[in-house]
Amino acid sequence: MKNIFFAIMSIALLSLTACSEEAGEGILTLKYAATVNSENLELNKTYVMDGDSVYFTLLQYYTSDIFIEDKDGTTETEIMDVSFIDFSEESSLEFSTTLEATAYKNPSYTVGLSDTRGAADPSSFGSDHPMSLNRSMFWIMSNSYIYFKIEGFRIKNGIEEPLVYHVGLTGYGENKQAQKAFSINDGNTTTLVTTLNLNEVFGNIDFDTEPETHQMNNMPLARKMMTNFANALSVN
Repeated sequence: MKNIFFAIMSIALLSLTACSEEAGEGILTLKYAATVNSENLELNKTYVMDGDSVYFTLLQYYTSDIFIEDKDGTTETEIMDVSFIDFSEESSLEFSTTLEATAYKNPSYTVGLSDTRGAADPSSFGSDHPMSLNRSMFWIMSNSYIYFKIEGFRIKNGIEEPLVYHVGLTGYGENKQAQKAFSINDGNTTTLVTTLNLNEVFGNIDFDTEPETHQMNNMPLARKMMTNFANALSVN
């Protein structure tokens, strides 16, 4: 009987070890991209968009509360609290984390900041934090964060006309979820790319009458731009 007992225990321990080794860990890498006319965005490069010659000099934005679900949709795992994406700073366009090797789905995130996060005092963060005052993403007069900045120029009749869109403010963050399944494999890297399609951002924007908003000076345009921006983001 003892031999049978020890044999059963040995099999059980081997099974547990095998399951543990099988699970393992892998890397999830989040990358950020932007496109114009199906090309990867290059700052200061001139593009023709709906007949307008434009170039962009600045593209920055926040995402926050990035979560993924397990394959059954019963448990969420937080991947990142706040990300600051700056297309002039290549190191901000990629982030990696270690996860259990298994199946996941439905990445979700807030475009901008949640109301709770947006109520934080930027002076309370260190200089390297995404929400630091050093990022120049805070309106002191309105005591609120800017969720995204897009700046550039339209060239009309040989004259450069500024395009400036600074949008934020409490209540303007938008929640998104991508219906996507993926797996983390032991010892390997899985990459998810969040892409901003600038053609969609400006699809219904008239540069003649809607060349800029700093939120409070043109609230209807700010709301339209926020909706456009969120809709123009996709995860693949």
